[in-house]
Amino acid sequence: MREISGLSRAEFEADILPAGKPVVMRGLVADWPEIGRSAPEVFESLKPYDSGAIQGTLIGGEGVKGQFNYAPNLRGQNYGQTPETLSAGLDRILSGTDKDGAYLQSIPLDVHMPNFVTDHAMLLLAERVSPRAWIGGPTTVQTHFDQSHNIACVVLGERVVTVFPPDQLPGLYPGPLETAPGGAIVSLTNLDNPDFDAHPKFKAALATKQQVTLRAGDAIYIPYGWWHHVRATAPLNMLVNYWFVPNAPRLETPYAAMAIAMLCFDRLDDNAREVWSGLFDHFVFRKNGDPMGHVDDNVRGFLGGVPVGHEAGAIHEVLSVLGPMVGLSPPPRK
Repeated sequence: MREISGLSRAEFEADILPAGKPVVMRGLVADWPEIGRSAPEVFESLKPYDSGAIQGTLIGGEGVKGQFNYAPNLRGQNYGQTPETLSAGLDRILSGTDKDGAYLQSIPLDVHMPNFVTDHAMLLLAERVSPRAWIGGPTTVQTHFDQSHNIACVVLGERVVTVFPPDQLPGLYPGPLETAPGGAIVSLTNLDNPDFDAHPKFKAALATKQQVTLRAGDAIYIPYGWWHHVRATAPLNMLVNYWFVPNAPRLETPYAAMAIAMLCFDRLDDNAREVWSGLFDHFVFRKNGDPMGHVDDNVRGFLGGVPVGHEAGAIHEVLSVLGPMVGLSPPPRK
């Protein structure tokens, strides 16, 4: 995995983002005040930032030992949640009373520690990109991917990050989305003890993995769609990450779009699905360039892309089809 230090925002935007490959950024946040402090000192330094908002501390079920994941039957998760303030969660983690792990997961800092955001600059990104915190003992976040780019910064402890390219999807055997931990697409494979009988394609995926150990002050850039497995190995750990998309999507519901597509195409025969696969590649993903570049702009129509300002009309057309299927009528056009 490429490593770099002393990176500017201009270099990040011109070099790192277009390349679409993970990059380790040593010492990116080494100037943050928590870097180099002991765990109790870091935890105490966070409490004055606490807004008092309630979050859900994850509590590992019996035998989980910080391996937060699906339940064995895949119908839920192997942990519960306890509503409490961030400060109460920090005290819980520091006490070590939850023998199977307690974890503050994906805490939005603009809600729970707004002044932390002000005091800890991320110079590679616009100020509007708000960070999240991940705080706990030795914990593991199972292999998954996010619908965004990610800069993850280690504040305390140590993280071992393992990444796989997006094209390794078949070998990572995703579990059901409805019960996935964190609501992301999560792999069912076991990085430490692979079951190649159950997951034979995982052997090929393992050949593509990249792995790095990050310590306090270090960061990693994980591109959109790259699978990543994150293990915190120190007795107490804290990571702050930034999810961002340079050009925000007009609709932040790709899973919904995929669900609709599955309803439309799952009963078609192979030949028909192949036809629609080509249509999606051409018109949606634009693998052949501008799909309507051969006609004038004023007659491009829907296949040329939804014009800016016409989102509501496009959504209304979809609702006109889907609404009656569940006994609803679409809202009237404005």
